[in-house]
Amino acid sequence: MSKGISIHIGMHHYDSEHYGDEGLLETCEQDAMDMRDIADSQNFDSTLLLTEEATCDKLIEKLRLASRTLVAGDMLFFSYSGHGGSVPDRDGDEGADDYADETMCLYDRQFIDDELAQLWTLFDEGVRILVVSDSCHSGTVTKAPKIKKEDSDEDDIPAFKVKTLSYRKALEVYRKNKTAYEELFENMLPVDKKEIKASIKLIAGCQDDEFSFVLPYAQNSLFTDKLNKIWDSGQFVGTTDEFFEQIKEAVSSVELKDEYGKILTQTPNLYTIGKEDPEFDSQRPFGIYERGLI
Repeated sequence: MSKGISIHIGMHHYDSEHYGDEGLLETCEQDAMDMRDIADSQNFDSTLLLTEEATCDKLIEKLRLASRTLVAGDMLFFSYSGHGGSVPDRDGDEGADDYADETMCLYDRQFIDDELAQLWTLFDEGVRILVVSDSCHSGTVTKAPKIKKEDSDEDDIPAFKVKTLSYRKALEVYRKNKTAYEELFENMLPVDKKEIKASIKLIAGCQDDEFSFVLPYAQNSLFTDKLNKIWDSGQFVGTTDEFFEQIKEAVSSVELKDEYGKILTQTPNLYTIGKEDPEFDSQRPFGIYERGLI
């Protein structure tokens, strides 16, 4: 019988010694717990890593263990909610228009997308990997803009939060810890040296040039909130791709205004890497045992 492993990370804050501040995000631990609850309802063997527990070594340990456990027909569900950041691209894999590697801001340091790609090469062919990422992955934000209410005299309007390190902040973090990141790059095997044999489907909270938002007083981040509503405690009927399209429509329909009146939107993204697997494309989301009909 097929088996499933899930890993869920939620970052309320990170290590101020490494990053220079705590980067508070009140909704991200709840996002991770909600993803864990979905996984548990589908019989995954789940691990929840919240804030201080979510170190790079711990994530690597859990993914390596999953790669040794899962075989063809099995499934990994990995979710992340927190800040997205960037570091300078060292191996040129990002292309001429992008000079940065995207990162997840884990507690002790930024976890680089190249590291994640290397870990994917450890998984067997036929393993299905579903990644749900509620964070920003690029862009520059110097401060959280304010929501403007039409015909309102209120000056104290709560700011919605953007789940990213600004370019300036990301560069500051990199320079502050440059020796550690340089050593990491030196010891990192280029991704193109090994093949990704598993089938990986990513549902991301926004496009590369957009931001993921947290609304005032919300229990969840915007993307996770819409995902929860569409999943509807498991009542959703349809394929993973159809699930994504409904999330995309719900999230992108939300329009926010910055302090200058500019409309801000968030458009989720779906893409796949690794081996093609038509059955994975046509199965129900989070289904360990279900293989899609083709």
